[in-house]
Amino acid sequence: MTFEMLLLTAILVGAILLFALDVFPVDKVSLLILAALVVTGLITGEEAVRGFGNSATITVACMLALSYGIERTGALNFAANRMIELAGATELRLLLAIIVSVGVLSAFINNTAAVAIFLPLTLSIARRRSMDASKLLMPMSFAAIFAGTCTLIGTSTNLLVASLVRDRSEGGWQIHMFEFTKLGLILFVVGTLYLVFVGRFLLPSRRTAESLTEDYRLRHFITELILEPDSPLVGRLVPEIKLSDLFNVEVIEILRGDVKFLPNDPEARLRPGDILLVQGEPHTFMQIKEQAGVQLKALTVDDRFLEDETIVLVEAFVSPSSRLVDSTLKELNFRRRYNANALAIRSHGRTIREKIGRVRLEYGDSLLILTNRHHLANLRQTQDFLVFEELSQPMLRKDKVYWTMGIFVGIVLLATLNVLNILEAAIIGTALMLLTGCLRFREIYNNLHWQTIVMLGCLIPLGTAMQKTGMAALIAHQLIGNLSELGPQAVLSGLYLVTALLTSVMTNNATGVLMVPIAFSISQELGVDARPFVYAIMFAASASFMTPMGYQTNTFVFGAGGYKFSDFLKVGGPLNLLFWILASFLIPMLWPF
Repeated sequence: MTFEMLLLTAILVGAILLFALDVFPVDKVSLLILAALVVTGLITGEEAVRGFGNSATITVACMLALSYGIERTGALNFAANRMIELAGATELRLLLAIIVSVGVLSAFINNTAAVAIFLPLTLSIARRRSMDASKLLMPMSFAAIFAGTCTLIGTSTNLLVASLVRDRSEGGWQIHMFEFTKLGLILFVVGTLYLVFVGRFLLPSRRTAESLTEDYRLRHFITELILEPDSPLVGRLVPEIKLSDLFNVEVIEILRGDVKFLPNDPEARLRPGDILLVQGEPHTFMQIKEQAGVQLKALTVDDRFLEDETIVLVEAFVSPSSRLVDSTLKELNFRRRYNANALAIRSHGRTIREKIGRVRLEYGDSLLILTNRHHLANLRQTQDFLVFEELSQPMLRKDKVYWTMGIFVGIVLLATLNVLNILEAAIIGTALMLLTGCLRFREIYNNLHWQTIVMLGCLIPLGTAMQKTGMAALIAHQLIGNLSELGPQAVLSGLYLVTALLTSVMTNNATGVLMVPIAFSISQELGVDARPFVYAIMFAASASFMTPMGYQTNTFVFGAGGYKFSDFLKVGGPLNLLFWILASFLIPMLWPF
């Protein structure tokens, strides 16, 4: 092994560890990898920036913009509501409706966007029908993942691998829109049957609370402080008092007779007899009583106590394109920006009630929010949150539905008929949406999932480094050396298994970048067609069912469903094993060596 290979090995091991431990966001890890490749001289500065001009990066960016354009019309929300309404009242029928509906959408739009549409809807319906949301959310995520492999545009991994294949193959091999749909549909049917007849019985029962306050366990962390006439707080506004700095408590509401105010209300200057509803650790309440001139009253709250005709308690989820990702509530001045008060955060299965202003948020985290009802509409309009209480998502731009759907169907047909390649179709489709007003540049700048774009731009040069240093050929030689006696099918099976295991701890796109050069090296050494190995990587890189961090949709439902890490292993492990066995036999049958 050469010195360059040793350097690259160290970078790869560090990258896998950072991805697996979730220490930093994936885009930050990707940038660190790119910087390490440049510093060590494994790639040149020119090679480092090629990833951002790569056809995969541009195609994914355009397809994300097109998905957002469709979402903005409200057409997908309307379709999702109709599909769920037709499902009936039983849990089994609802589960089937969710799997099929999410699957159909995920085959043609970004599967993370499909889950983002169905997540608040599923939670709302589960609560209304007294069903357990944890029985529905993980199957929804899995369905989005395996349905995304049915078409070229169903997942960014497919687009990435297709672009890398086109760049590396000597004959300019083009992967077409429905080239691997046959295998995708087989896996979709098998996956659906598994979830319905096996997986749903392995799922935990976690979200059983009857109210949000009970769900977030706020009852013992809230009390009333009644202001005495001589209290130093009288005559002041809540933001001026800074009780969070002095006593590590947060004011939730101000009660004045039958009227309730939020703490950031400019009209709520404190008066004697006002009641401050505060949240914090019980031992701090006595300190406030001694120093702030208040009476202390023990209190057990529920949703109805916090709400009235003007104030509402809602649960909201941080969306993938949210400006809250990798930021804290304090940094963003949450109360002033959104006219709302965050009471608690659920992240990675744990509920945080203390010092929540300092918690660095990730997509999929859920927030318990108290806000005025007339501000709730604004909270729904922002792309920072997915709010599921009370109202359905409005038709945001319904006059553009036919334009948007016509453009999208048109580019899919042009790409399917090979009139345009997928890059050309995506660029033209985005331009047409901008010209017709279905999309606006400001919306693209504000709401495009830049984390994915940055990650792709930074990781694509990793494949270049693997090719230049000979690392890809070395790994391929080792894999072949152990399995070649059993034939190409065994090598393909081993490649699929390695890819599926890697994508459980890394992102699917990072895994695709890492494994594509190895697939080509294997095919060259064996002297066989590269197609079976490439398709094995495409399907295996998206087969991330065993961990919550391997795929965005899993991360998204992790906190919402109240899951534990072991739940994904228990339900997703057998599904991974099933797909591995099927792929090992079916891929060589569909694409012979």
